[in-house]
Amino acid sequence: MNRKKASAEILHTSNLLPTSYDSMPPAERSEWVVAALSVLGERPPASNTHRRKSTKPGVKTEKKLNILDTEASSLATVRPKASTALRKLGARTVGHLIYLFPRRHNEVVKISALSPGEDQTIVASLWEARPTQLGRSLKGTEAVFGDETGNIRIVWFNQPYLVRYFKPGRRYVLSGRISIFRGHRTMDSPSYEELTEGTALEKLVEHGHLFPIYPLTEGITQQTMRKIVREALSKAVPHAKELMPSEILQRNRLIALKKALWQAHYPDNIDAYETARRRLAFDELFVLLLRVLYFRTKSDLAESSISLFPPEGVLETFISSLPFELTNAQKRVLEEVTQDLISSKKPMSRLIQGDVGSGKTVIALAALVTAATSGFQSAIMAPTEILAEQHFLTVTSLLQGLAEPGIKQHLISIRLHPYPKPILIGLLLGNTPAKAKRELQAMLSEGTLDIVIGTHAVIQENVSIPNLSLAIVDEQHRFGVKQRAALREHGKQPHMLVMSATPIPRTLTLTLYGDLDLSTLDELPPGRQVIRTKVVGPERRSSVYDFVRREIASGKQAFFIYPLIDESDSINARATIKEHYRLSTDIFPDLQIGLLHGRMPTSEKKDVMDRFRSGELNILVSTAVVEVGIDVSNATVMLIESADRFGLAQLHQFRGRVGRGSQTSYCILIAESPSEDAKERLLAMEKIADGFELAEVDLQLRGPGDYFGTRQSGLPNLRMARLADTNLLSLARE
Repeated sequence: MNRKKASAEILHTSNLLPTSYDSMPPAERSEWVVAALSVLGERPPASNTHRRKSTKPGVKTEKKLNILDTEASSLATVRPKASTALRKLGARTVGHLIYLFPRRHNEVVKISALSPGEDQTIVASLWEARPTQLGRSLKGTEAVFGDETGNIRIVWFNQPYLVRYFKPGRRYVLSGRISIFRGHRTMDSPSYEELTEGTALEKLVEHGHLFPIYPLTEGITQQTMRKIVREALSKAVPHAKELMPSEILQRNRLIALKKALWQAHYPDNIDAYETARRRLAFDELFVLLLRVLYFRTKSDLAESSISLFPPEGVLETFISSLPFELTNAQKRVLEEVTQDLISSKKPMSRLIQGDVGSGKTVIALAALVTAATSGFQSAIMAPTEILAEQHFLTVTSLLQGLAEPGIKQHLISIRLHPYPKPILIGLLLGNTPAKAKRELQAMLSEGTLDIVIGTHAVIQENVSIPNLSLAIVDEQHRFGVKQRAALREHGKQPHMLVMSATPIPRTLTLTLYGDLDLSTLDELPPGRQVIRTKVVGPERRSSVYDFVRREIASGKQAFFIYPLIDESDSINARATIKEHYRLSTDIFPDLQIGLLHGRMPTSEKKDVMDRFRSGELNILVSTAVVEVGIDVSNATVMLIESADRFGLAQLHQFRGRVGRGSQTSYCILIAESPSEDAKERLLAMEKIADGFELAEVDLQLRGPGDYFGTRQSGLPNLRMARLADTNLLSLARE
């Protein structure tokens, strides 16, 4: 117990991770990990325990570490425009740059081995370069490169000035997509870099090696990024401090940090990259596990909880009122949650995960009803006002058979036999009108509001929930650790139920949320269809409209989703209000088309949704407000415009709004000019229907830091760990 208390105290006073691990300067990382290792009873490497003191008078001790902490703009290869771009990518210092890993690699191949349709890298000599006219008003540069296996034509569009850069007879590294033009292979507008004899780059691009493709942002090119990172590696890697004791490295067959950093950027081959990735992922997961240690210690010291015993028959009344049968998975998870709520040994800490449409909301509502009919208050917190409103509307719909005549827009009342009193359910948001907000807050503090649904407004200082016995957090990966903890500070050690629609493999879940018990809804309701998904270009929009019209003519309905409410000068994407008008007047003037967006009053949203559910509306034009909670079995088409503006998880949620009946359903993704990353996302949507597989792809494309919301939660910004690293997680845990 003393060891646990000491661990908790040290990690608590250091705020565990006051900022994300990735954003810490290397010197701070070193100090933090040394402190963390001491909590675990490990002895850090001697070189990290004390900084080496200078033997020369007047020389500052920090000199050697400064290269890692120096601003990235200090590098010779970084120009002002590139410096701004690097900051956008989170690379403020030279130390950050060496941890800015490539999003993928190309294998360096011979020209004869190039495959059409693939992004590849060659090392070739320039034979000829000349300006060329590529159209009536389009000029460019055309060049012929060759190696010992053959030649290839390369064209740069709109860049005639490159003729002055290229010198015949010199060798270059070129990376780009291979296509066929008039029967011959060609490379269009590749990144390029001159290969000077005797330089480090010459050894890094030998045949069979892997060449880095970095994440980019406006203001920086791929070739510039490579030059900058190579300079950072050359200057900073020699000063990178080994944080892990040598016995841990040997026992787990992990290579040295300095070698891993170089091989992560410029690996000799795929095996060398995987070895480097394994070492760097181990470091990330090790730090991540320290978080679990802290929360597990805190959970072990928790006080006893409130036992919730609803009147006999209440849950049965609720379940029988639902318009559907619970799946076996829902029955199993509901039993697990119920047993937790009855226990008084410690508060429930449970994570429910399940794919889109698996029925998490029903489980949450059953838990809320259990708390209310046991005489206590409960709360459900969603990360956005749209999702919170959607929960309120969904709850209203599910409880329709139990609801009393409407009280107010933000308040409903239900009767659950044999519970003698009405149960009051309120919606509390940041934009709730002041008078209604004061009323809800007063009811909460008096204990007369049984269930509150809201955003972070629920945990603000002026909100008091004295009888809170159950706190539910939805889409938990979008909340920070401190926000969840603040919700739990209301009442007396309330039970905590966490929900996530982002499927995560069990082993990783136990690591990320080691303080939580896990329930998985691994079964979809009967009749759910596999949704046929297709990515199309804007030129096929008319054909898509014709298809939608045929579906509606056969009695079906459709969703049209747009990323914006109004048009924006800064964002090139279609807007809901304008598109609703265009569709209503020009494309489908004979159909009934509804409009739904986040700025509409809740009563109007409810009216539109009710009309769509009843079949009165043929098409629902909406923003992301339909991401969760809408269940219309007659809707068979989900059309998503500007699909490249949405993330994979959100696209998968949208797709889950259709395919809920017995009819074949479709998801159509239209993107005007998607980036390479967006193309990969959309292709994944087209090929993959399973949420667990999409989660893996999402992690690879976005990076674990974004995927897990670690920038908010205080977790390290993982860059190399993968969802599939179960064996590595086991090693780190040991």
